[in-house]
Amino acid sequence: MARQARIKDPYGTFHITQSGGKSRVLFEGDEDRKHFLDILRRAQSKFQFRLYAYCLLSDNTYHLVLDLNGADMSKVMKSINIGYAMYLDTKEPLFKDRYKSTLLEDTASTENVIKKIHEKGDGESVYNSFCTYDLTSPLKLDWVSPLTGFSKKSEEEDCRNCIETIDEAQKKLLQVTLERGMSLTELLKEKELRNELILKFRKNSTLSLKELGSLFGGLSESSICKILNTACEK
Repeated sequence: MARQARIKDPYGTFHITQSGGKSRVLFEGDEDRKHFLDILRRAQSKFQFRLYAYCLLSDNTYHLVLDLNGADMSKVMKSINIGYAMYLDTKEPLFKDRYKSTLLEDTASTENVIKKIHEKGDGESVYNSFCTYDLTSPLKLDWVSPLTGFSKKSEEEDCRNCIETIDEAQKKLLQVTLERGMSLTELLKEKELRNELILKFRKNSTLSLKELGSLFGGLSESSICKILNTACEK
């Protein structure tokens, strides 16, 4: 049977699952998990995706919930899986099959998936150590992992110009309109400028697609997705 084509959305949020093969389990102990999180941290720094959850659920499976934030999922996953395979340096294939990715359509479905992942942990100490989530504040592995021992950075160091709330975004958008000598209504009618700003706000904020749509005149989440995808293809 032919493989089902992956859904490609560089601004989508995905639940990713990867299982190991028979030659060696993915995680023989905490040292392996530490190295995996270090590789995940470097990938996050390189590709700037937003990580909402990670879970080293068992010795042979891991879960990620991430917003690609404009990144190419194939490149992200190659960076993680190849990096980890090189660390383990096994002679046999490390992974059972290609990773599975599921597009999460909205905030509710994202929260539901993360809660289900939590429930599978059944209170195990290792599970609880490696799974966390907060949709309003994406994880920065430089400081969230108790395992890696990375030093904590301040919010200002992590994201100096990051917009975190809709109120901040509205003030910033008003500032842009004033600088351009336009009213908000006039700015929103200039579609090319509006779309450029949507892309900038997406890259420099933690706003959801729904919040971006509300900010830019009541656009739907699907409309925001189309605008972001078009910008990415240029």
